[in-house]
Amino acid sequence: MSETTPWPLDADGDMLRILAERDFDFDTAHNIEFYVEFDSWPLTQEQQTDISTILPEASYVEPNEEDELPGHVLFTVNNKVTHEFVTEEQKRLSNIVSNFGGFCNSWAVCSPCGT
Repeated sequence: MSETTPWPLDADGDMLRILAERDFDFDTAHNIEFYVEFDSWPLTQEQQTDISTILPEASYVEPNEEDELPGHVLFTVNNKVTHEFVTEEQKRLSNIVSNFGGFCNSWAVCSPCGT
C-alpha cells in the first residue's frame, strides 16, 4: 500500500503503520503467525485431532504463565503482508475454529524490519 493510501483505522491497520515506520519490506513474502485462541484451554484430544485435520501445519502452544500468554493454536503462512490478507486470513481461521469455541484476532510477522 502506498504512503498516499492509508490503512484502515483498526488494529490491523495500526500494526501495518508500525511496521511501515520501521521500514518493513511489504514487497516481500514473510512468515506471518496467526494466533488462534479458544474459550476453553486445553483443547480435548478430539478437538486437536479435528483441527489438525483441517490445519495440518498448525502447532499447539501451551500457556506461558510468565508472560501470561494463553494457550493457543499457532498457524504460520508465508505471504506478503497486506491489510486484506491478514484480515481475510483471521476471518477464515475464525470460521474454521468457531465450532470449537475458537477465534483468531491477532497476528505477528516473523521477519526483521529495516536496517
